[in-house]
Amino acid sequence: MFEVKDGSRTLQFNGRLLGDSSSWRKFSTRWIEFKLYKTENGSYILSRIGVSLVFHSPVCSLVKRYGLKEGSSEDLHKDSTPCEECLPTNNLPIVFPETDRNWALVSEDTEAILDALYKYDQGGARYLTNVAQRLLEKASMNDEKIDLAYRVETIP
Repeated sequence: MFEVKDGSRTLQFNGRLLGDSSSWRKFSTRWIEFKLYKTENGSYILSRIGVSLVFHSPVCSLVKRYGLKEGSSEDLHKDSTPCEECLPTNNLPIVFPETDRNWALVSEDTEAILDALYKYDQGGARYLTNVAQRLLEKASMNDEKIDLAYRVETIP
């Protein structure tokens, strides 16, 4: 059984992982992770996690904007990185770590999955990021419907 987080909710299901991808690179402090699943009943589940290793001081303006919760410097990940705006030290008794941002989409429609992966530039042009393309390339090898939706687009 798989578990996928969607905000504060947890989605549990039986199925298979079609593909995954990550924008993580060496020395990254923030990155995106995608996973695409297909349930036993044929629904698709797209999972996106925004991962962050950044932490803030109590006086940082981003604490309120991001709605961060108080934590202890003892609980920070070994690779945690101080915010570039407030420059906290990791020996503060109270810090405000950024938390992973979990999002999921459940759909029987492959087009809805692709639409969720597309971004739009300032001119309104639609594109896929490299991490989204890598996800779809992997998933296409494991699912015929995803392959067809990804590789063939009908223009009206």
